[in-house]
Amino acid sequence: MESVAAWLKKGRESKGLKTRAVSSMLKIDQALISKFENGQRRPTKNQITQLAQLFDINIESLTILWIKEKLLTEIQDEPLGIKAFEAAAEQLNLIKPKDNAAIEALFEEMNVLKTKMEALRKP
Repeated sequence: MESVAAWLKKGRESKGLKTRAVSSMLKIDQALISKFENGQRRPTKNQITQLAQLFDINIESLTILWIKEKLLTEIQDEPLGIKAFEAAAEQLNLIKPKDNAAIEALFEEMNVLKTKMEALRKP
């Protein structure tokens, strides 16, 4: 699985930079750079932007991965995390609320069609 940490380390190494040089260029503590790369700390959005630019990493892809990791960290150990995520997705109109009446109507319609199809099959 791809991770922000792996992308950052790979990006830095592909540029032939040491963490000390990255620290100096971006004014970010060297220990923090190392923690970003080994997954012990999460960079801020501003730091992600700076690192992506320095390493020539696609900023959109890296930001999406960063947000995904942030979301997963927040909900994965939370008993109601998935329900909260679904509620947020519903509020953003990404999913529609579950409508049992509509689902039941679809099943009823499918049963009516099934009966009609069976009637057509008989001689």
